[in-house]
Amino acid sequence: MLPSGPDVVLDDREATVGRAGHGWDSAGVSTGDLDVLLARLAPGVADLVRAADELVREVDPDVVRVLWPHQGTVGYGVGPAKNSEHYAYLATFARHLNLGFNHGASLEHGGLLDGAGKAFRKLTVRRSEDLGDPRLAPLLRTARAERLAALGRGGPGG
Repeated sequence: MLPSGPDVVLDDREATVGRAGHGWDSAGVSTGDLDVLLARLAPGVADLVRAADELVREVDPDVVRVLWPHQGTVGYGVGPAKNSEHYAYLATFARHLNLGFNHGASLEHGGLLDGAGKAFRKLTVRRSEDLGDPRLAPLLRTARAERLAALGRGGPGG
């Protein structure tokens, strides 16, 4: 069973939880753990990860952030369970970043997201300006509310 808390860091075999004020940064994630992920990336992509992460945490101050540094991915949710509680993710590539929505197919996104599968949709982020689309913050809020409603933890709006 994963420990509960605001942020979880997974390293293929173990999970650790961090809380602000206990050797972790104000967002609750060990700077060292985030640095491990960022160190694997091209500087421009690392900057995009920082900006996207900041956006998600600004929109949802209560977000649970799960890092998989070895895979170059970050999950965001209302809890640590990837398949049921996550609503968004970052997936890193050599020259870009995907900001994805785990249940994006069911969200009204006005053509902002790409994808053809049953559930997942993504925004390809190649420059920081891509994160400034005015539809993005409301979409993150809607995705969070959808997860809370699906889990019986509250209606739309959380």
